[in-house]
Amino acid sequence: MTAVAATALLLVTTAKDQGPEKVTSAASKECAPWRMSVYMNKQPTPGERETAFVCANRQRLTFNGRYAHIPDVHLVKIGRRLCEVSLRNDSREMQTVMETRGFVVNTEENTKALGYLCPALNRRRFAEEEAQRKREQDVIATAERRCASLPDHRPPARPSLRARATVWVAQTGMLNVFEEGSDTVYPSSLDRAFANKVVGATPGDLTILTADTYTHVCVAVEAYDKRPPVEVEGWEKVVEVGYQSTDGEMVFIDDEGEVEKGLPDLAIHDAGRYRVRVHMRGAKAALADDGDARQAFLIIVYPGASTRTQVLR
Repeated sequence: MTAVAATALLLVTTAKDQGPEKVTSAASKECAPWRMSVYMNKQPTPGERETAFVCANRQRLTFNGRYAHIPDVHLVKIGRRLCEVSLRNDSREMQTVMETRGFVVNTEENTKALGYLCPALNRRRFAEEEAQRKREQDVIATAERRCASLPDHRPPARPSLRARATVWVAQTGMLNVFEEGSDTVYPSSLDRAFANKVVGATPGDLTILTADTYTHVCVAVEAYDKRPPVEVEGWEKVVEVGYQSTDGEMVFIDDEGEVEKGLPDLAIHDAGRYRVRVHMRGAKAALADDGDARQAFLIIVYPGASTRTQVLR
């Protein structure tokens, strides 16, 4: 037998002895701790990292399932390549890898899977998230300081209730009351608010426009048992509209439908007809580079049957 033939026979025999390369199943006992459905921020030990990464991939939640059945050793090799690219944070290189490999690296599931394999990615991600939280906390603290620094309104009559709050306005660019029992009508409360550029109302639906989106505004509210005197001094716009409370819960809600913290129910006489007087200032300042918490509102509510819109300033 020649040396070449002997070598070939040895390679074939060795391959047969080794058997097929391992392909861990998502349903296997090994994968039980790493199922995304029970993910609770558990992190693998150094000896568990490769298994955790492979199991996350086998669930077909990562990498679009494209590599769901390749041997573990090759999947781990691909994962380590992705870790290197991710750590370099080169957007052009990342795009090339995603196009050639079919990966979408920056999904939630893929981020978790790569974090299993490469703890350095997790450390960087946690540091970035902490920095983002700190920036958000600083923005909130600054907004609250600005709103707190505004002088209290000194009403000529005693309100039944009053409150102040720093309110985050997200993508809608409005303060909104939306009650059960409201009907879709035309023109809508938003259409009516656009007409006078401040406030609009339909039964169970009140809209107050803000100058910008994704910003804080300073809001003061007051509710009275009877009509208080009109005050326009110091305000850029003052508009009063009629409002019908359909279920007796006149509360401001955010974009997620949750009640705005710090602002009470203004329907002090339950369901029925009210007048809503909205005072506004700081619209231009709110659009400046440093415009967060620069716009202020005073919202006055009292019982009243009129549905007329009055532009008082």
